[in-house]
Amino acid sequence: MSYWRFSDGTLVQSRAVVTGSGPLARRLRQQLMPLEYGCAPVVCLNPPQNTVELDTESDWLVWRWTLQEARSLGCDLLESDYEARLEDAPLSFQPMLVRTRGNFA
Repeated sequence: MSYWRFSDGTLVQSRAVVTGSGPLARRLRQQLMPLEYGCAPVVCLNPPQNTVELDTESDWLVWRWTLQEARSLGCDLLESDYEARLEDAPLSFQPMLVRTRGNFA
């Protein structure tokens, strides 16, 4: 199980388990609300500037989405045990990531 700890006190774990009361935790939980109704949240990931259903079983997608939201709020990643690999990205993303020279952080 992977985790990501952020400067506002937010902790995100595999399967998009979010704990904390900071701005990042509140935003992530708000975006995850469709899961309560059996729907996957749709998020935009940059690059490659695609919208995608957030599959919470994919640590790669949770990682990309969480980092992007953290950056937009000015939160820093303090600690994580996750190491992103190109092969963990969904197949639909891999060609775009190769074109951006592996810039998938």
